[in-house]
Amino acid sequence: MGLFNIFKKDNNLNIKETDIVSLGNGKMISPKEINDPMFAEEMMGQTIGFILSDGEVVAPATGKLEVLFPTGHAFALRMNDGTGLLVHIGIDTVNLKGKGFKVLKKQGDKVKAGETVVKVDLDTVKQAGYDATTMLIVTEPIHDGEKINFIDFGNVKKSQIIIN
Repeated sequence: MGLFNIFKKDNNLNIKETDIVSLGNGKMISPKEINDPMFAEEMMGQTIGFILSDGEVVAPATGKLEVLFPTGHAFALRMNDGTGLLVHIGIDTVNLKGKGFKVLKKQGDKVKAGETVVKVDLDTVKQAGYDATTMLIVTEPIHDGEKINFIDFGNVKKSQIIIN
């Protein structure tokens, strides 16, 4: 640890346990812009999409990784308040059988919002003919029917708080 590291800004300092953060660097989009009816019509729960500019996908909140597919294409996180979140990297990318995905965590791990869970080679995904749009789905809100108030769609930075 260098002397000047004390001056580096830690983006995770202001993140609270109840916050939800951007899955990565890129553009946050409306579900209507997602090219898959399951996600676009929010059949699994309240959904937002991300067009990532790099392949680092972080935990959207602090909690426990309840499900982590070995293929790396999806993971589910239970926030400490009980909220269930699902991250799905790309559309139909399960068919890649893990090619282009590097899983950095294990199912059952506790993670902090902004901690890298999966690295994905976006070029590999696109060259294989898949859409790399990454979805964040609120599968189990704390209160049935409750909607999370996300910030306006547009450019976001990794670990940026995306709820109002």
